Amino acid sequence: MRSRGATIADLAILVVAADDGVKPQTKESIEILNSTKTPFVIAINKIDKNNADVEKTKNDLMANNVFLESYGGNISWQGISAKTGQGINELLDLILLAAEMENLTYDPNADTSGFIIETEADSRRGVIATAIVKNGTLKTNNKIATATAFGKIKILEDFLGEKAETLSPSSPALILGFETLPQTGEEFLAGENAETIYKKPLKIKPREKNEELKKDQTTLNLILKADVSGSLEPLSEIIKNLNQEKVKINIISESIGEITDGDIKNASSSNAIIIGFRVKTNKIAENLAKAQNIKIISSEIIYELIDAVQNEIKLREKPLPLGEIEILKFFSQKGKEQLIGGKVLSGSLKNNIRIKIIRNNEEIGMGKITSLRQQKQTANEVKASEECGLIFESDISISAGDHLLWQ
Repeated sequence: MRSRGATIADLAILVVAADDGVKPQTKESIEILNSTKTPFVIAINKIDKNNADVEKTKNDLMANNVFLESYGGNISWQGISAKTGQGINELLDLILLAAEMENLTYDPNADTSGFIIETEADSRRGVIATAIVKNGTLKTNNKIATATAFGKIKILEDFLGEKAETLSPSSPALILGFETLPQTGEEFLAGENAETIYKKPLKIKPREKNEELKKDQTTLNLILKADVSGSLEPLSEIIKNLNQEKVKINIISESIGEITDGDIKNASSSNAIIIGFRVKTNKIAENLAKAQNIKIISSEIIYELIDAVQNEIKLREKPLPLGEIEILKFFSQKGKEQLIGGKVLSGSLKNNIRIKIIRNNEEIGMGKITSLRQQKQTANEVKASEECGLIFESDISISAGDHLLWQ
């Protein structure tokens, strides 16, 4: 995200805390700014604090090849306090001076271009993209496109949320009119030539199931939901980096917007947990999740979700003893629901648990038990050595001799 911001920006402000000095994330930002050749000024923040040490902070910056003015370099700096407002006006003057020195210009008659900063899917307004205009003049009714999305600008709003007919470069814009969600960080073109940037999605051949899964690994399937793409991206990246030696994290899907019944159905068919960041679950989805025993983990704080995922990983690193039932007879089938009979070989069998289907010592699919019966009576639990009838829901047709396993 820092790299994307540096690429898009004409001028950057590197904020460094006077009480902390140069931290690892500061060093990363410096490297990005240098690699993208983005001009920047320094704001040394928190100068109002008792333990603020501006001189040490400046020395730290110099040690990391940030050569400040008055120290033989050409990078401007200003001490500020975001809390009290001290130094803010001086910082603004510094930014204006730096922008003037960069001689930033644009052509109002050029093809309109810019970058997508943020996207979201609103249930009432549709796809909303936040963008920054870099060249030309953005207008309502313009065709607009990125490499992955296309549309026509129906509504254009400025940074105050006021409707606008036109917006010029450096103007933040709220755009309504994309048919699908563009990707955060993509360049956009608007006007008659907009379609030249658009690339129709390619059909990608799906990977073979478990293609990359090691034999000694357990899989944790996840469905990620977030309020906006800027939230979804870091959530996805952090979770992907949690992969452990014994547990493979498999992200089934990731999208923005509230958790819906479609997400629940997807989770049910893929044996996945839904992770929701700053999103609500609609009532239909909530009821369906309860009925199908689907776990939803939601939070407004990203690291609470990461902790929850790490806990799920730990549970799978030390699997519980397997339960097993041998299928003795197949009776009937209606759609995905199958009436079968079997004997519990180990463990305890209960309703609404996810089941692995084993045939000839190979896993061939998944399913779920929706009803248990013993001696024509509904049962909540069937123990080892006991026989029972069960209604089993799966895309796979069960045969006598199959084994069903659960944890």
